[in-house]
Amino acid sequence: MYVTTSGIYDVFYSITGRPQPEVRWLVNGLLVDDQYEQNSGDVIENRLMWPAIQRTDLNSVFTCQATNTLLAEPKESSYVLDIYLKPLEVKIKEPPGPLVADRRYEITCQSSGSRPNAIITWYKGKRQLRRTRDDVLNNTTLSELSFVPSTEDDGKSITCRAENPNVNGLFLETSLKLN
Repeated sequence: MYVTTSGIYDVFYSITGRPQPEVRWLVNGLLVDDQYEQNSGDVIENRLMWPAIQRTDLNSVFTCQATNTLLAEPKESSYVLDIYLKPLEVKIKEPPGPLVADRRYEITCQSSGSRPNAIITWYKGKRQLRRTRDDVLNNTTLSELSFVPSTEDDGKSITCRAENPNVNGLFLETSLKLN
């Protein structure tokens, strides 16, 4: 099976039998393609092109069947589609109002929609902040940043970045301007 940005592409071959086999594709048990052809020799071929992969296709079962009689079960091969997905949202929950210098604050960032779950990274300007605690619940990642602002931080931004760990560049981020 080949997965590209334009869709899923797969080919299933069957060696000709008597009677000639039918080769068809099912997705989640529903027939989606029964157009097959006989190529050179004794090979029957059905090429499936799934035009656009969507989030709803996650865990879909693609099954190719070859059958030539009602007297025997079809021969089949199945694939379960797994997809890397970018985060759908990232937000800072209940951002604090004006801050007091030299006092500790906890700020929580939440991300959902990434598969696998997002990795959350915090930054103040371009410098990464490391005092965090992360939790993963279902398809949501929560990261709590503990930090102590100084008077020099006034006007700077703290950024929360949620990133899919398996695909470079699939990230979302949001920022909070310190006051």
